[in-house]
Amino acid sequence: MLRAAKTTFHLVQQCQQALNDISTWHAVGLYWVPGHAGVRGNEIADRLARSGPVQRFMGPEPFLGVSGQNIRRKMKRWMEKLISGPNLATGARLLSFNRTQSRRATGLLTGHNALRRHLYIMGLHSNPICRRCDTEEETSVHILCDCEALASLRHTYLSSFFLDPEDIRVLGMGAIWNFAKGTGLL
Repeated sequence: MLRAAKTTFHLVQQCQQALNDISTWHAVGLYWVPGHAGVRGNEIADRLARSGPVQRFMGPEPFLGVSGQNIRRKMKRWMEKLISGPNLATGARLLSFNRTQSRRATGLLTGHNALRRHLYIMGLHSNPICRRCDTEEETSVHILCDCEALASLRHTYLSSFFLDPEDIRVLGMGAIWNFAKGTGLL
C-alpha cells in the first residue's frame, strides 16, 4: 500500500489509487529504472516520461496493464475476425504461443513489426529497402511472399518458393513462425 508518498498531480493520485486497489489482490512492485544516456529510444522515452504529468493522456485504454486472460480472449476474437477467418486452428496455434512469439507473429501478419518499411514509416530507420535482396521495400508481404533472397528458406518452411498474399491464410501458424524465425529478421 502506498501511504508515505505525497502527490499533487491528479493523474499521479489516480495511479496511486489504482495501484493500491490492485495490490489488495496482487503483489505490486515499483522499481526505479535509470535512463540509459546516449541511447536514442531511451532518451526519447525519458523525455516523454518527464513531460507526461503536464500533458493530456493520448493513447489506447486502459492506462494500466490487463490480465493475460483478457489479452488471450481479445486476441481470440480479433483473430477469428481478421486473421484466421474460418480456420480456427490458426487462431488456436497463435494463442498457444508465448508473448514474444504472439507479438512477432501478429506483427508479421499485420505489418506492424520491426521490418524496415514499418520502422521507416515511424521515422526509426532511414532505409525501407529489404536487407536480404536489396531491391524492394522490406514489408511483411515481401518477406512472406516474394523476396528472392528468401525463396529457398520459404520453400523449406512454407513448401513454395513464392506465394500470393492469399496463400498466407491457409498456411499453418507454426510454419509461418518457423519461417519468420529462420529469416532472422524479426
